[in-house]
Amino acid sequence: MRAVPEDRKFVIADQNSYPADLVCPNPRGWYHSVANVVATPSGLVAVYRLSDSHSAVSTHIMVAYSSDGGRTWDGHRSISHRNVWEHHSVWVAPQLSRLRDGRLVIICDLGQRTSGQDWPRLAFWQQSQRGMANYLLWSEDDGLTWSQPVQCDDVGGEPGYVVDLSDGTLVYTRTEPIATELFECPPPPGYSLYHRNTAVFSDDRGKTWNRTSTISDDPYHGDAEVGIVELEPGHLLAITRIGFANGAFGQPSRLIHSYDYGRTWNTPQLAPFYGQRTAVHRLRSGKLLVTYRNRWGTFASYAFAWDPGEELGFEPASFIWDETRCLLDKGSLTLTTDRAPENQVFFSLYPALTSRATVQMEAELRLADSSSEGCDLFAGCRVRITPHEISLTESSQEEAAFHSTTGVPQEGNGERPLPAHRFPLDATQWHKYKVVRTEGEIAVYVDGRLCLKAAARMSGARLVRFGSDLCGVSHWRAVSASIENPDGHSVNWAWRADSGSYPDQFRRDRMVRLDATADSGYSNWDQLEDGTIIIADYSNDEFRDANWTSSAQPKIKAYIVSEEELT
Repeated sequence: MRAVPEDRKFVIADQNSYPADLVCPNPRGWYHSVANVVATPSGLVAVYRLSDSHSAVSTHIMVAYSSDGGRTWDGHRSISHRNVWEHHSVWVAPQLSRLRDGRLVIICDLGQRTSGQDWPRLAFWQQSQRGMANYLLWSEDDGLTWSQPVQCDDVGGEPGYVVDLSDGTLVYTRTEPIATELFECPPPPGYSLYHRNTAVFSDDRGKTWNRTSTISDDPYHGDAEVGIVELEPGHLLAITRIGFANGAFGQPSRLIHSYDYGRTWNTPQLAPFYGQRTAVHRLRSGKLLVTYRNRWGTFASYAFAWDPGEELGFEPASFIWDETRCLLDKGSLTLTTDRAPENQVFFSLYPALTSRATVQMEAELRLADSSSEGCDLFAGCRVRITPHEISLTESSQEEAAFHSTTGVPQEGNGERPLPAHRFPLDATQWHKYKVVRTEGEIAVYVDGRLCLKAAARMSGARLVRFGSDLCGVSHWRAVSASIENPDGHSVNWAWRADSGSYPDQFRRDRMVRLDATADSGYSNWDQLEDGTIIIADYSNDEFRDANWTSSAQPKIKAYIVSEEELT
């Protein structure tokens, strides 16, 4: 895995960055998040959120400055403070931009929250009983002084950074909650909402924001936290985060083009990465660079550079915390796994969005020996392969189902669970498995022979995935899958070990990891006149295990790299 070297990482802000009179209400210290950086004629300016925790009760929009290219930072100070006791509100996710006229602008959503209220889901927070709004803060002196926050809408919705288009228009994106009855599994009360993403325009350089257009309106993806870049005059590219189940099913980010300055948007395309809070800008070479938090998949923040003319397509996601547990050698891929989250290995393909989807997965594999607990094939159901049998267990479809909005395991839809189906087999020998899930049926074949057949009755079964979270060793020669979604994208994907490539070879070749941590990820970046790239992100050096345990609060870091190191 390519990664930024440790000696290219510098601290922008940590617990030692503040005067004694800036008191944190959390005894564990300050929680740093949502990092931004821009280059100005006076030096670098960083903007980030300082709070007591992720689900904050006290928040500051902070600025800091660097005059040595991002290696050291000083002048840390709050330019706006909100807390639940005095202001009955908190700042959520500030985003910083530098416009062509030299002005800096921060856009940030303010969420209403009083002491005792929870930190709700975004769609709930935007409802009238709670309420959100977006605000702008302006600077005309390279970030030394800032205006008071000025409200620009009453929607909020984790806005994207402001983009200055070539025709003088300013644009940002926001997420809006929309009710739907399309989801087949009845959601809990109040959860029948999805994310629509909207572009908001100013035709008078930021004074008013009255014009909008819809970038994406798709309940099965819920595109959110969209970053925009202008490729050529009028040609915009938007890159999305998947809000549907918070990306838990394995949908990648989507690429959406506009050729009329954002007035209309084309059909989305699947990206080869799985980004949350994507920050995409153009490098001086003309290439594009996006930074993002990786979900679904191994917890990390990544950078990815590509040429605008490059044809990008679907690539699988992978959850591999320990790369030594997934090794390609002698014509097979060997997975050495156990039940601890950091020792699991899974590859995720595009999901079956509804019960009307058809999934066909084929795999050639064997278990190393009879001591192995087994491995799994998910194809809108779960087929478990153990040393002496293959099975569709009582929970096989339920385990492949997550609620469409919450991303938590589905508790069932009132139907009886699938009866157990088992077929004796020596799975320590090489076999070719095929799983076919149609709207009404699941069929499992071994070496061309039909072995298991059952009704496909779980409408929420969506996962298409392979790997293992069981103790043992498995060897894989080939995997392929065809997913046909009448309601969305369809994907055909195939991999063979004798190709000499891993299933996630694109990630290994092209993605550059900033930090491997589960607590990171709302980043942004800029490029200096000499070509140096400065990426700002929040990261937690002591949050490296996949069990989501930590003893420290995150800090803000600068990652200083060249374009050659990212391409």
